[in-house]
Amino acid sequence: MPKVTEIQNEAELDAALERIGVLLRSKEGTPEFEELQTLTELVIAYEAIHYPIPAPTPAGIVQGRMDALGLFEDDLIPCLGSREAVDAVLAGRYEITPPMAEALSQLLRIDVADLLPTPAPMSGTD
Repeated sequence: MPKVTEIQNEAELDAALERIGVLLRSKEGTPEFEELQTLTELVIAYEAIHYPIPAPTPAGIVQGRMDALGLFEDDLIPCLGSREAVDAVLAGRYEITPPMAEALSQLLRIDVADLLPTPAPMSGTD
């Protein structure tokens, strides 16, 4: 593969990924290993622009942690107050309140700040 300084399209991405597959067993300190590192960085940069991974939502964080701990939706009722509230929070229809976040934080061992909605940016009108 010719020296690449930027991946500009899907064809170049495919070629870089194929070349990475060939270089995976390269020994550290060799030119092949340096090429592997460079191509990997270029793929990461291209994918970050063209295939961004959205930040997890508070509901997604709760669901993921429930799955990791083997918990069920009914296990959240003491934290959220009712089955309906659990359903609404997990579906993203209802924002987690600070008291809910505190209770969920203790149950799921998640930072409270990760459970609260992100504040909207301030406008410059003072």
